[in-house]
Amino acid sequence: MVPEPIPQSIDSKDAPQLGNVLPQLMSHPIYSFVTCWNWKAASLSAVLRVPVYIGTTIRYGWQAVSVAAMVEAVFSAGVAGVYAALTQAIRYAEPQSIVALLLLVILPAITLALDTLVHYGMRTPNLATAVSVSLVVSVLSSAFNWYSMRRGTLLVGAEARPFGSDILALPVLIARFVIEPFVILRRSLKSWCAAMF
Repeated sequence: MVPEPIPQSIDSKDAPQLGNVLPQLMSHPIYSFVTCWNWKAASLSAVLRVPVYIGTTIRYGWQAVSVAAMVEAVFSAGVAGVYAALTQAIRYAEPQSIVALLLLVILPAITLALDTLVHYGMRTPNLATAVSVSLVVSVLSSAFNWYSMRRGTLLVGAEARPFGSDILALPVLIARFVIEPFVILRRSLKSWCAAMF
């Protein structure tokens, strides 16, 4: 059975509650995470993360580089597609603070731990350095996926645009993503100053 569509309004009064969305997703895991597997995010994740492992293993020879790159490509693409399917499903869910905690702390920690175990099992050299860089990439890419999906980009399924359109939209989205914290800080300072004076 396919779950009912989750409302995707950005109006907070109409936004779905995370506590209602997660059980719905978990009650239909094949549909939620396999059928809705996000191939766009999976592709971009491999493009971002494979170079990390190439760069950190290159001095150990081409065999080490090849194994590390292949392991990371398969692992990151598989996991990122599932992770992005979840992100797409809960992108408007409330409370946003809990969604942020889930997407930017809990899930990156779990996926990075699994990634580390896989690479450790494959005897990837210089693993500590690769994991450290990968952590930064994971958190930033998770935040960007959430940000871009809330703006209609990198979605799959009925709401999707062509991948080429998504790629063309990325430079502007990346610029806005980088600037957004400064805009929020400026607004906060302005409100604080208005309240104080």
